[in-house]
Amino acid sequence: MKMKTSKIPQYKKIERDILNNITAGCYKKNDMIPTELELAKKYNVSRVTVRRATDNLVAQGILYRTPGVGTFVAKTPTQKIATLKSFTEEMEELGLKATTKVNTFMIKEADSKIADILGIKENDMIYYIERSRYANGDLYVFEKTYMSVKSNPSISIKILEGSKYEYAEKIRGVKIDYSFHQTFPILPDKMLSKLFGISETTPIIKIANTTYLEDGSVLDFTELFLNSPKYQLNYIRKR
Repeated sequence: MKMKTSKIPQYKKIERDILNNITAGCYKKNDMIPTELELAKKYNVSRVTVRRATDNLVAQGILYRTPGVGTFVAKTPTQKIATLKSFTEEMEELGLKATTKVNTFMIKEADSKIADILGIKENDMIYYIERSRYANGDLYVFEKTYMSVKSNPSISIKILEGSKYEYAEKIRGVKIDYSFHQTFPILPDKMLSKLFGISETTPIIKIANTTYLEDGSVLDFTELFLNSPKYQLNYIRKR
């Protein structure tokens, strides 16, 4: 029986389903996931489509392959451990006033990397946005965001001076499901060191964040650069 046609690419649906199964505990670390042939039959797609989905998860470090054996779970994603909140919501909880300056707002063609992340075609039109996020007047975060123009036709500078999540839920009327974070320690380039008022030898945190909606489509892909002396990430991990 053929599955219903989705408005998102099938490889994105397969990728999301595998990720959800790992998060739910259906697949544990070092478990082998179904073969490409099994997944191709389940979703009524080609093995090339399945490979594209698993390639993305391998690139994210969620899966790994053993040649001639199969594809296995490398680690359990942690994005569902914490409640997903916007920067504005986080600052409000800390008793700080959040403000945002939109440095860049432009439309351009998506390259292959961004198109793949957003689940759109290469050369489709996207918004490229740079924002500075402040708390009580101090710069905490610098962001580079990519969003589909077709999916977000009414977004504007005024909206981006507030919350993207609020725009999605209150204006677009869609439900945000979860975000996938990849965190890296980096050294700032000249632009970031000047912006944050720190030396180029002071480590900062970079987060690559993809936000997914309940229908499996991508709201945005954002690279966040955290002014580490100001903004720290704190976690409580329970056994």
